[in-house]
Amino acid sequence: MKLTKKIASLALAAVMAAGITAGCGGGNTENTSKADSQSSETTAAESKEGQSSAEIAEGGKLVVAIPQVHNTFFMPQSTTTSDRFAVQPVIESLGRADEDGNYYPWLAEEFYADPEALTFNIKLREGVKFHDGSDCNAEAVAWNLQKYIDNGKASELGSPKEITVVDDRNIVIQYEGWANNWDNVIGDIFVISKEAYDKNGEEWCKTHAVGTGPFILESFIADNKITYVKNPDYRIEGLPHIDNLEIDLIMDTNTLMSALMNKEVSVAMKFENDAIINTIKQAGFENIGRKNANCADIKHIIWNSKSDKHPMGDLKVRQAIMHAIQWEQVAKALSGGLGEATPLFCTSDSWAYSPVDFYEYNLDLAKQMLSEAGYPDGFETTIYTKSKDNDTATAFQAILSQIGIRASVETLDASALDAMQKEDDIDGFIANRGASKMDFTNNYIRLYSSEGIKNHGIMLRPAEFEEPLFAARAAVTVEEKKENLQKAAKALVSDYVMITPLAVIYYESFSVPGLEDSGIYDVSLEQWTPEQAYWTK
Repeated sequence: MKLTKKIASLALAAVMAAGITAGCGGGNTENTSKADSQSSETTAAESKEGQSSAEIAEGGKLVVAIPQVHNTFFMPQSTTTSDRFAVQPVIESLGRADEDGNYYPWLAEEFYADPEALTFNIKLREGVKFHDGSDCNAEAVAWNLQKYIDNGKASELGSPKEITVVDDRNIVIQYEGWANNWDNVIGDIFVISKEAYDKNGEEWCKTHAVGTGPFILESFIADNKITYVKNPDYRIEGLPHIDNLEIDLIMDTNTLMSALMNKEVSVAMKFENDAIINTIKQAGFENIGRKNANCADIKHIIWNSKSDKHPMGDLKVRQAIMHAIQWEQVAKALSGGLGEATPLFCTSDSWAYSPVDFYEYNLDLAKQMLSEAGYPDGFETTIYTKSKDNDTATAFQAILSQIGIRASVETLDASALDAMQKEDDIDGFIANRGASKMDFTNNYIRLYSSEGIKNHGIMLRPAEFEEPLFAARAAVTVEEKKENLQKAAKALVSDYVMITPLAVIYYESFSVPGLEDSGIYDVSLEQWTPEQAYWTK
């Protein structure tokens, strides 16, 4: 991949004159031009149209509590989409998704995908500044794109061949082949100040942030809280409404509930226990968000399906263990009674879903298959996990014990587990949870394919998985994309048992009365609209 610069481009000028399209990802994989691209900035500014300004109480403080850690503000090195939640108030992404999963420009002004030239063009907004006063121009954005590539994330950009800076506001990304998700992968790029990076260094950028967002980062206390103050020079006039923002990182569910009940926090997120949820509802707190494929997590097991040095490398062993799972009972136990079982790594409304039978729960058959594989007395192994996923690890430990497999559980911090997944080999399993998606193409590629950022030493990745997965990315129609994605999903779980989903978790989040337009869980688990949140009078 090569990064170059040109002063002018007649080809791009012709493209811009012809009209700009918002791309081909999400719910629209066809390259359809729009004469007038809708301005997301205008949309945000006019979101209160028809609403009396007297209803908005300008100012105030919003405290959001969430049961997750924040790992880094330097997104080229982030290994989890959960980092995006706390980044968004400060660092803006080039695009955003709507409720149907279609991406549109956000920090960028216009996107244009050319399937014949195999290019994706980004036009930036005029006059946007980072919090340090430096320009958010094409040079800065191209530098950000290159940082993702330098940190092993070329696949997250669609593996570009060349990035060209045309002028201060225009960038052209050249690809070697067509893909329908360029607006998605480029829209998910978070843009920081190059000047701040050059001045302070990479380590500093992991715990500090200089972006273009509606808030300025005030402080970050790891595993505790993040505080922000209003950006008085935000690019969208009249926003944000809130003066002070705080995100509290509260891992314990009872502490999280108590903070909400005592109104120490304004919003409490990610509840998954029916007893706690009913208690909160009865106390009069308002449920926020929606229930769909983009607003769920999937608790799952990742196998070492690749290595022939361990029992899990044998497909018969993996299939034997699948016959030891009571799917519905396990799903209910892991979701506080609110979740559901799934035979594939997706929800039933996802594009990746197709009618597939669960493996039959049959312990006699499981033991027989294990014996035929050469393990009549089982074997010893390890389940690696994070503290928040100990329930998944212990549930799987109990499943294994039914057929003589003796597993210990080793709890690691998130960074250690991420590092382990980048190693060549793991003697055991990983108990984890991951965000569900309506369109899983990008996530499957990013996490589980040969083009991904981790799991290279443990994922089998047969042709029956990767060929339809990459075909889904290259599809020219939605139906073609769905058909191939469903083949890949079936190979991932049912055919080759590289991942085993144990429970779909539909989280519930609550706010105190009077909060509007936070956007929390309207589109996905990560995306929200901190610039639009406000208190009513």
